[in-house]
Amino acid sequence: MTPPGAPMTDPDAGSRPDRSKAIAVEAGLDLLKTEGRAAAAAFMEDAGVPLAVIARVLNEPERRRLPAADELPGG
Repeated sequence: MTPPGAPMTDPDAGSRPDRSKAIAVEAGLDLLKTEGRAAAAAFMEDAGVPLAVIARVLNEPERRRLPAADELPGG
C-alpha cells in the first residue's frame, strides 16, 4: 500500500484494479492536451473513472502512477 502523500510514480505502488479505467485515464490525459480540461474530465467521467481519481490526475499530475508496460502503446 502506498503511504499517504507518497508519489504514485513509485514502481512498487501496485497495479491498477481496473485496466479499462486506467486506459480511460490515459486517453483523457491525451484529450486534455488537445481539447482542454473540461473535455478530459467529461470523457473520464463518462468512462466510469471515479471523480476523486479524475480530480487527482488533473490537479496533482505528480501523483500519477506510471503506466504499466502492457498499458503503453504496442504493449
